[in-house]
Amino acid sequence: MTRPSTSSRLAALASMAIAAALAGCASSPSSTSSAPAPAPAAAPAPAAKAAAAPAADSKLPVLSVYGDKGSVAPYTLFLGTPANFSTTVPQNGTAPLDAGAIKVEPTKVGDAPGAKFTWTGGLGQFHLQSKTSNDLLDYLEANGALVFDAIVNKAPEDQVTMRVDCRYPCLGVVDMTNFYKTAPLNKPISVKMPLSCFEATGTKFTAVNTPLVIMTTKPFGLSVANVRYVPGAGKDADALKCTP
Repeated sequence: MTRPSTSSRLAALASMAIAAALAGCASSPSSTSSAPAPAPAAAPAPAAKAAAAPAADSKLPVLSVYGDKGSVAPYTLFLGTPANFSTTVPQNGTAPLDAGAIKVEPTKVGDAPGAKFTWTGGLGQFHLQSKTSNDLLDYLEANGALVFDAIVNKAPEDQVTMRVDCRYPCLGVVDMTNFYKTAPLNKPISVKMPLSCFEATGTKFTAVNTPLVIMTTKPFGLSVANVRYVPGAGKDADALKCTP
């Protein structure tokens, strides 16, 4: 049997994610759809430059979207399932929250406060999203990467995808299944995905409203901390390939 090409697999992933987003937009809280989707977005707004913290080694600052105190404005952390793709995770993150197919609880990744996500079976995702679109093109042009600290608590039993969305039907997706299946269990690791990988599959970085989405459909455990966009990191020796 001929193995599908990388471009074919990525095209299939993009098609799946677009169909998922459409399903989410069309579904009500009582929907039984099995397709993943981002949280419903607010009406389109002019793209704005997102606030970021200074970085000593770059003229362009590191952009933090999830830090020691949870999601960083203008972003909010959500859990999503077919019953409700916009379950808001409280900013203080001091108590567990169970959305059904996915739940979250406070944890630490190394010394950094973070969130432990547990998929229990059935479609689930978490995502960081803002009400406005944000112009992050400078980070793409600066060879930036989506970077976060992580611990794989349980290897995935099904495909795991990671996305950067720019309002339906605009999105880019990469397949992270092999990366998480082969990562060491219960040990801190770094995830460093070049932004160019998302741009290549559809993300328009002039209008990003969802800088991170991770979804799967079967049991999986992942702890995440210190999510940020780092200029230049896409060219680092430990940066991931677009199909890790």
